[in-house]
Amino acid sequence: MLKRITSILTAIIAVGLTPAAPRAPRVPRVHRHPVRIHRRLGPEEAPPALPQDDVPAAGGEPFEGLWQLQDMPAWLHAIARPDHLKTVMERNITEFASGVMALEHVQARRRRLEDGVFDGIFELTIKGPDGVHRLICLRGVADPRRSARGYVISPGVPFGEDSWRCTVPELRLVLQTPPVDTALPALAILTDPSRARALLEDGIRRGSPAHADISIAGCTPTVTRYNPGSRCTVVYRLEYGAEPEGKDWPEVVVAKTHRGDKGRIAYLGMRALWESELRRSTAVTIAEPLAFLPELRVLIQGAVPGESRLSDLMESVLPGGTGRDMEGLRDVLAKTARGLAALHGCGAHGQTFGWEHESADVRKRVGRLAEWIPGFDGTLEPALARLDALAASHPPQRPVPSHRSFRPAQVLLHEGHIAFIDFDGFCEAEPAMDLARFRASIKQSVMRLGSDEERPEPSLHVLSELDGLCDLFLEEYARVAPVSRERVALWETLYLLESVLNCGLKLEPERLEGSMALLERHVRQSRLSLV
Repeated sequence: MLKRITSILTAIIAVGLTPAAPRAPRVPRVHRHPVRIHRRLGPEEAPPALPQDDVPAAGGEPFEGLWQLQDMPAWLHAIARPDHLKTVMERNITEFASGVMALEHVQARRRRLEDGVFDGIFELTIKGPDGVHRLICLRGVADPRRSARGYVISPGVPFGEDSWRCTVPELRLVLQTPPVDTALPALAILTDPSRARALLEDGIRRGSPAHADISIAGCTPTVTRYNPGSRCTVVYRLEYGAEPEGKDWPEVVVAKTHRGDKGRIAYLGMRALWESELRRSTAVTIAEPLAFLPELRVLIQGAVPGESRLSDLMESVLPGGTGRDMEGLRDVLAKTARGLAALHGCGAHGQTFGWEHESADVRKRVGRLAEWIPGFDGTLEPALARLDALAASHPPQRPVPSHRSFRPAQVLLHEGHIAFIDFDGFCEAEPAMDLARFRASIKQSVMRLGSDEERPEPSLHVLSELDGLCDLFLEEYARVAPVSRERVALWETLYLLESVLNCGLKLEPERLEGSMALLERHVRQSRLSLV
């Protein structure tokens, strides 16, 4: 069972676990330039600076060097094209070339460049000799320093079974059945109802004194998120016998397992938040931490009510939402801002995180890309140095309890109330960090929709509407808590820059134009002096 777990869980995530939100009405498609959207914004598109903004106006394009991401090797870009992947796999995988099986669709779900090597997970929809459709997951690795023909291939191993391996020389790619996920040792237990029941009962009894006598009769696990080798989240609906009458035992709990120390950090952060005044806040709901099992790196927590996420609402409303839809979205954004202010003001403590940490991470990403694009780091260094200098000239506010990964997907909606989830990165940081991450994520999510062939690309009107929503969020926060707008602008620049770099690191060339448009638009509107 364990050896099949990676393919099974990835397949579950691929087919989707919840109904899709209703799609918004179409708006006219804005055609891209043949190579790039690289249009300079006109003066009429640059709004006046914020009243508190004393950053001088920008001149030129400080991040022009990012367009070198188009110069990635052609064979790497080919890996990102499903149509090309399908053709070369049909030619190189024996079962498809012989006609024994038919490859109907292939998609690269997780792609990354690290240490000069491409690594990804590919989902193949195939039709077998019996006419039955199956989803097969393969891992693909391409090391340009080594010929794909040099790898040892195990002959006679059936397609998709353990130890199966195949080469795709024109893409320098070696495909193989994913190995057992040893980075997440609890995976087999968490996905098995019987073993999970025992683990949950024992863990909650030991970790939560209020539930020391809990007796779980059964549980139904549902995998809601799985990144092979990194993390897995499982939601359980619990069943009890006759005992729970009059007991306050949970109906639903969530178990998370992470690679490394993230689970322990998340648990400590959640405990600090649960013991603060945020637990009783009327502005936002948070989950109760129930236990942490260090030997298996499993975090067990209560569930919070939520029929949908703020990201789902945004996808259904933007672009092209009706007036009523937009009013509802504005109301939720205002509540989210007030909830974030409550989090920032709750007094909980955690590890400190600051500008220097995020800036160093950006430079690491640039360095990884420089392995594929010689001179890329040198081209960007002047702008990065200037960004650090601007950050030094605008001191941060004092650190507050922070989410660190605050995005619309981390906001759950339930009957007019909101809840925050996923405190894996909990820390203490200046308020601008969470505010900027959230604003940048709103813009990125809508632009990402436009990279979908079935969705319209955002028009200038939609981008202006997004700016208004982001400003509403910031203004509502400022009503109840102090905020440095200069620092928000600087952090947002850093996050939008990361998004562009990720187009290269995650091999998503289709997102480069949109991500660059967002970054250039933000730099122009914020009046940051980066040149």
